[in-house]
Amino acid sequence: MKTRKSRIFGEFDESEYSNNLQIITKFPEKWILIDTENSRVYKGTKNKKLKKIWNEILDNHYGGKIGYKLAYTTAVMQERVGLDSPAYGVLAKDKVYYEGHKLYSADYYKLGFEAEIAVKLGDSIGSDEPISDIQQLGNKISMIAPAFEVLDARADPDLSNEDRLLLSVMFNIFNEGIVLGDWLEDWENVDLTGIECSMKINDEIVGTGKGSDVMGNPLNPCLWLVNKLQESGLGLEKDMVIITGSMISCLLYTSDAADEEDSVDLGGRRII
Repeated sequence: MKTRKSRIFGEFDESEYSNNLQIITKFPEKWILIDTENSRVYKGTKNKKLKKIWNEILDNHYGGKIGYKLAYTTAVMQERVGLDSPAYGVLAKDKVYYEGHKLYSADYYKLGFEAEIAVKLGDSIGSDEPISDIQQLGNKISMIAPAFEVLDARADPDLSNEDRLLLSVMFNIFNEGIVLGDWLEDWENVDLTGIECSMKINDEIVGTGKGSDVMGNPLNPCLWLVNKLQESGLGLEKDMVIITGSMISCLLYTSDAADEEDSVDLGGRRII
């Protein structure tokens, strides 16, 4: 029997819900969410209902939705899980942290990090407002910031890539928050494709990447997100935050990673 722990769903024994978890991973038309704090179990078959429940959970527990996260933004990751486009999840207001914030691995099932670029909207985007290219989208962005996403990798290593994808979608693409560096307002002259980032453990570089690794430009997945939301009759509100997809493969926390650092250079601004 394995005990799982999540900051959203609390602690529960895998054996107690093993049958339901098998339904999740083997049959994409069915899913289950467990909210142990309120002793509620959600079951359903439609993605729209799943999104509604996630909004309800965020409103009840984490201050509501403040924006979106993008995932599977590289061709390699999409091919691995059988997608031909990115995927997105939602960001919770109370899970936005800033440089220097401490996270404790005991609060997570399997803590991980990804290095990303965050953008903040200076204007709202209507559900029927034409946004056809990244230049138009850029006019809506007021600030950018270096960031890394906090993940709780709940998928067992022996899951197939397809099953891992289904489980990640059910768990909001495993998002457990973001850590932001300083916002940069005068960002228009920053070459987003040329941004470089690195990840270190104990002064040893364990990963590098650049902005062009994210669908050619970090704004391309943002454009996809805007258009995807508009297909469902949704827009985006002013001051919403979007993290644009990882430039480096996810690094899972281990006891040897106590001195982990992420460094993303945005015209001299860094998050460490």
